[in-house]
Amino acid sequence: MTTETMTKLPARAVRRSLMSLPAAAGIGYSVAWIAGLSVGAPNPSVSASGAQVVAAFARHRGPTMTMFALAEGAAAIALAIVAISVASAARRCGARLAGLAVAGFGIAAAVVSWIELGLGTWLINGLVPGRRLGTAGAVYHALNRLDGAKMFLLAAMAVAVAATALRTVSLPRWLAPLGFLLAASLAASGLGYILLAPGIASAVFVAGFLLLAFVTGTGITLRHLRDGEPDLINRRQSRRFS
Repeated sequence: MTTETMTKLPARAVRRSLMSLPAAAGIGYSVAWIAGLSVGAPNPSVSASGAQVVAAFARHRGPTMTMFALAEGAAAIALAIVAISVASAARRCGARLAGLAVAGFGIAAAVVSWIELGLGTWLINGLVPGRRLGTAGAVYHALNRLDGAKMFLLAAMAVAVAATALRTVSLPRWLAPLGFLLAASLAASGLGYILLAPGIASAVFVAGFLLLAFVTGTGITLRHLRDGEPDLINRRQSRRFS
């Protein structure tokens, strides 16, 4: 084995590792959310009073903190990785603006999640044991409204990913209709959370399922194309359909 070959092997291994990162992040996003919802944390109504919030969380502080750490902490990191990876692939395919939109909205949604993690930690470890009913209710309502704002950011990200799937070869085209459907459901549930309207907010169950499928599907199917490869693929596709 020559010295040149030996130096190329680590670089190839690094490339393979980087190419698998979006898939791992996409899968990790769903795993974090499903695990967070499976720990047995209570789920009070979005319009619950401070007394109801304290009563619901008082005996379930451990599971609730685990849920926050997984769904708002770990899942946010995975989401940011997928969004940045899509932006990188889109740039290589000549869709820089669409990629920047995906990264911008995805990272913004992740930041909101981390803010929610901080507020949730204060609520569960400070306000609930101290039985500060008024502040607990206000913080819980703020968390729900932040969740609503995050849903609108995720809806915008879904539209940007759909546009990337339609305009480039980095993502399969079937992600586009799924992205538009996800955006509509997220907008509906997000409005319910911002208005603290339980009826409208219940759309989150549909939106949540679609979101997991969309983010995971995006991460798994994302192609990291080398420089020049997108043009080659596009030329082949043009000859095929001409």
